[in-house]
Amino acid sequence: MTEVGRRSVLGGIAVLGLGAAAPGCTTGQVSTKPGVMESDSGSQYIFGYGSLIQKESREETWPKAGKSFPVSVQGVTRGWYDRVDTVSWGPTYLGALPDRGSTCNGVIFQVTHGELRAFAEREKGYKLIRIPPGDITMLDGRSAPPPGEFWYFGSMSARYASQEFPIVQSYVDVCVSGCLEVEEEFPASRTAKFAQNFFTATTDWKTPWINDRIYPWRPFVHVPRANEIDTLIRDQLGEKMFRSISLPGATL
Repeated sequence: MTEVGRRSVLGGIAVLGLGAAAPGCTTGQVSTKPGVMESDSGSQYIFGYGSLIQKESREETWPKAGKSFPVSVQGVTRGWYDRVDTVSWGPTYLGALPDRGSTCNGVIFQVTHGELRAFAEREKGYKLIRIPPGDITMLDGRSAPPPGEFWYFGSMSARYASQEFPIVQSYVDVCVSGCLEVEEEFPASRTAKFAQNFFTATTDWKTPWINDRIYPWRPFVHVPRANEIDTLIRDQLGEKMFRSISLPGATL
């Protein structure tokens, strides 16, 4: 899967238990350096706050992922302001940024050291932000999260939905389906209104919002090399011709 393809699946992730802080990175500070893992000690966990909440999407991205558990994280705000840099159109995805006054629900799941190291090195479009263990609340009935250091990959900046980069229903469906799955598996999360909190703990629900359930509007899921193809069309046929291309019935 290409980098842009992975972003369309992930829509936002967090990393827990890297085993060592990035050089010079203390609680609440940010590191944009890839490959921050200094050792293979300690368990590795991911905090998924978007499409990774859904089991199918999570297993596609992390085939060896362990069992997931619902959580709420203090100090993280989630919103519709992440996107893939492309030469054409694409969806706006869920992103995350630090905010001490906000909470964000999602799931944690264990991954291998090798998977996590490789992901941290290749995902240069995210910044690594540390989460203090005390900011994590388990929503599965347990009183504390598993031991380890806690991190999440945050958005580099907030870029909101636009005509060229709308919110798309097919991506919303993946995220909310994941929330409903969580409530079915964990009664404590249902009591905590996990699915409802996904909406209230997410900012920037706004238009343009396209109902693309019949024809999903996420090109990199279906055509991994879409960005390369679009670049060739634009370069060889010209910007005017390229911008005239649209979906059936759509006006961009």
